[in-house]
Amino acid sequence: MQPNALAPAGATSVANPASDGDPLRATPKVMVLPEGTYFITARLAGGDRQQIKGVNFPCAQLSSLPEGGREALQFLTSQGLSTSAWLSGASEGATVIVKANSAPLLLTTLSLTGQLSTCLNVGVQRLGDETLAPNIDVRLTTHIQRLGDRTFASGEWASAGDHLLWIEAFSVDGSPELANSLEYCALTPVDQAGTWVTLGAPAGSRGRGMPLLGAGFRLVGPLAATHKVEYAVRFLRHGDLAGQDGIPCRSSQPQDPVMAMKVAVLPR
Repeated sequence: MQPNALAPAGATSVANPASDGDPLRATPKVMVLPEGTYFITARLAGGDRQQIKGVNFPCAQLSSLPEGGREALQFLTSQGLSTSAWLSGASEGATVIVKANSAPLLLTTLSLTGQLSTCLNVGVQRLGDETLAPNIDVRLTTHIQRLGDRTFASGEWASAGDHLLWIEAFSVDGSPELANSLEYCALTPVDQAGTWVTLGAPAGSRGRGMPLLGAGFRLVGPLAATHKVEYAVRFLRHGDLAGQDGIPCRSSQPQDPVMAMKVAVLPR
């Protein structure tokens, strides 16, 4: 039985800056786990680890989503039993027993500016059973008008923020499981049908001043049986459109440029 995982929050929250001026970025995810005993680990997939006041970043906090009538989870680590646990990509892990009335697991990944929360792979294994469908990291790199390349984490809106600038091209990278499994396409003024490409390949155009007019994503192969891809595109005039099953998002307005987009790969 697979856990029911909700997509990360649409916007990444920014906490108070640390002492050296680096703000924290928090990306929460909720997982409703079936009854059983689980071992949760974190693995640093790439990027640099940074330490501030004895805390390594990126890191993950394990806790419970408060729900009335449900019991908070208890995490067993080398430091003992507690209602929360911290994992920083070293060799440590946490064991938790999930009962019928247990609250959902709240997994919050914390990273610093310049780091990606997706550099930390969190695995959830049911003891005495097969490993649950792994969390898949997705990194979306967009080429934004006049700004150049910007990289965004899984489920995070990729955009120029408060600046009214369109997206001209993008590429996707992430977990090794995505290789030969994730395909995507970009709709442009010269390719309005969209040409499908594979992980790491560019989609769209650079240096030609042409905005994207839409985008689509799809999973193929064995990964499609255990995971689903969720994506959305924001247009200047039409607003937000959510996509599914590889159908490209396109505006009903002619020549409506893409201003933002997001994508996540989640367990079914």
